[in-house]
Amino acid sequence: MQGEERYQRTRIPGRPPRPAVLLAACLFFGAAPSVAAGPVETDPVVVTATRIEEKVSEQASPVSVVTREEIELDGAVLVGDALQGLPGVDVQRKGSPGNLENIKIRGGLASHTLVMIDGFPVNSPAIDGAYDVSTLPVGRFDRIEVVRGPQSALYGSNAMSGVVNFLPPRPEGPARFGGGAAAGSFSTLQWNEFAAGGVGNGGFHLGVGGMTSEGIHPNDDTDIVSFMGGGDVPVGERNRFHALVLTTDGKKGVPIDFGTPHDINHRLTRRGLLVGGRWETRISSALTVTATGSRFDESYHDRDPADPGEASPFVFDDVLETVKTDVGVMARIATGERSVTFAGFEFTKNRATDTLQSNFGDTNTADTSIDRSVFLQEEWRSGKGAGVSAGLRVDRDSKAGTVVSPRVAAFLDVPGVGARLRAAAGKGFRTPTISETSDPFIGNPTLSPEVTWSYEAGADIALAGGEAALSMTWFFQEFRDLIQFDGTVPGPVGFGQLSNVGKSFSRGVELGGTWQLNRIVGLAGTYTYTDTWNSTTGQRILGVPTQRGSVSILLTPTTAFTGRVDWRLESDELDVPPNGGDPLRPGYARVDLHARYLWRTGSREAPQVALTGKVQNLLDRDYEERKGFPAPGINFLLGAEVSI
Repeated sequence: MQGEERYQRTRIPGRPPRPAVLLAACLFFGAAPSVAAGPVETDPVVVTATRIEEKVSEQASPVSVVTREEIELDGAVLVGDALQGLPGVDVQRKGSPGNLENIKIRGGLASHTLVMIDGFPVNSPAIDGAYDVSTLPVGRFDRIEVVRGPQSALYGSNAMSGVVNFLPPRPEGPARFGGGAAAGSFSTLQWNEFAAGGVGNGGFHLGVGGMTSEGIHPNDDTDIVSFMGGGDVPVGERNRFHALVLTTDGKKGVPIDFGTPHDINHRLTRRGLLVGGRWETRISSALTVTATGSRFDESYHDRDPADPGEASPFVFDDVLETVKTDVGVMARIATGERSVTFAGFEFTKNRATDTLQSNFGDTNTADTSIDRSVFLQEEWRSGKGAGVSAGLRVDRDSKAGTVVSPRVAAFLDVPGVGARLRAAAGKGFRTPTISETSDPFIGNPTLSPEVTWSYEAGADIALAGGEAALSMTWFFQEFRDLIQFDGTVPGPVGFGQLSNVGKSFSRGVELGGTWQLNRIVGLAGTYTYTDTWNSTTGQRILGVPTQRGSVSILLTPTTAFTGRVDWRLESDELDVPPNGGDPLRPGYARVDLHARYLWRTGSREAPQVALTGKVQNLLDRDYEERKGFPAPGINFLLGAEVSI
């Protein structure tokens, strides 16, 4: 079993799992409301916040954990579905599933969120540096960890507002096999097959699946297929090797784009291949050295011929190919039970080529960037219920020069009152992408990194003898040198270019709470208030709602049946409509129903069947997550899963 993914599960014998047990533990760090239909993690071990194994109760950073049980109950198909409702996290989709979908944290941009798969970075080195999660099925993953606040002291570029890490299944225990399928509205079909298990002291996991849907508009079809495999292999008594392979293949019609409200022939093909490995050597009881390496190749083919009847069409055929190579070495030194120090070196090489053919002329762009970095982190625990985390990272980037990123965080349990206090401060940054520095139309090779300074403080309280919990966090982020288009300068072709002209801030409050009313019914809710300001435009930051919230009723009438009713709401936001018009996107509210019934056919080794169902947008509301991209009306998905 891989050391960095290991965590314990506990269950009270003879008692069905209660939602509040997991909710109270996770809400100490703002985790999403969850209800489990099996063993629950009362104090899971997470790795993203510190790069080493630590229990949630020992974290100085605010961490949310989305478990496999919650993913299954939600009936989530793509990873964006599983992240809905997390405090401080905004996942917005441009219309139906399969369209562009990004993750934003605490008022930052999508490019300010570092996305990792099994600890390997996948943010694009081109365009704006964000990672589009629209073709990433959630069925490949066992858990999702979200760390809010700048984490560049650990992870470098893009970790300005937070980090999201998608973790695969743990290869342990008896071999398991299974599969499932679901079908529903808009001719949607989702399927999934897997195999996993332990082999000696190692193990493996394999999974393949996909989704097809006709969407809600003409030319809105989606076809996604993915495969993920990996596992652990012990090498001698002191070494362990972990490997991962992930492929994604997506084909998508683009029904709405700039200048064309109803495009009938705009097509996008996207393919990705991630290969990663991690070698861990335990030199002594106090010293462990880990070497990692990964390569992420991604290819986009975006083609839009002229539409019938267009007077002045913008015709283009664009092929973008990127390669991200990342290698590193980290040493972990444990000096006693109270102190863990680790230091490391990382080397990242980004490569992008972009071939564009259009009626405005053909271009061929290719460029490479290299980043070298060193980091040092100290995790110190003065005793039970108190700790400090301090880190520093120095990056030397071929495009952006030298960037120094510090961070410090601390927590303290208050004896006798069931409360915890925590605070953190740090710096995050994002280096300009290859596209931003080399684009032949608006690129600027002199761009500096975007930078944020962030401060936060919070408290977590257990109430009603552990049957209720409340979590509160105040945060402030100041963004400097934002990369924005500046039309006041000539630029490469005379009509402007990207420049470091932006300054802005986001500040707000994150709240989360749970209350177990009785053995059957529990309540959970989250609320995020985000006040943003862009000094360049004199307006709020685009694409960020001021208020977001959710209220959930959690039901566990039997050990076999679990269900929930979710009410989600967002206030209005400023946006950029693709075809002009009012930039104000109205707020909206949505109600969803989810249910899961687990039919056990006999002994533990016998097959088990899970019947799932969900109805989204139950009240059939008209709304948009992004301005100009209507979201689906009422829709349903019914399915069954078999595991052996």
